[in-house]
Amino acid sequence: MKIYEPKRALYRKNKPTTGCCQFCDKKTINEQQCLSLESKHWMVVVNKYPYMDGNVMIIPKRHVRNVADLLKDEWFEFQDILEKTMKKLSQIFKTEDFNIGANIGIDAGGSIEHLHWQIIPRRKKISNSVNIFADIEVITILPEDLRKIIDKNKL
Repeated sequence: MKIYEPKRALYRKNKPTTGCCQFCDKKTINEQQCLSLESKHWMVVVNKYPYMDGNVMIIPKRHVRNVADLLKDEWFEFQDILEKTMKKLSQIFKTEDFNIGANIGIDAGGSIEHLHWQIIPRRKKISNSVNIFADIEVITILPEDLRKIIDKNKL
């Protein structure tokens, strides 16, 4: 089954092939960053091209391509930022269930060569023809709205 998603097609068309990393570009990050979840070594940003509602990414502030390149301080802090992000999303989406993953490298599906984890809250699905035949949900919250909701809600 193929899904047509025009924003993702636009993203692929306009994605820079050389030069500045999108996660190192301050302007791009400022448009997506959830400041209430920021830490010393990590930032949390809403996914501009989400697969499901609540799709955020945890990204090291330092340009890193692989988990082996993370410093001990960064690894240590990762657990805290992950827990804080999950807690905030749990409150907003009324769930304790998540998909958490990292596609490390282009051949593994990583579209940006800067290490990042996708965090997606999951809820019991409402059965409809789309998710009966595939594990697909319709996005109902715009990324810019999600960012406002995250930063507005206190832990």
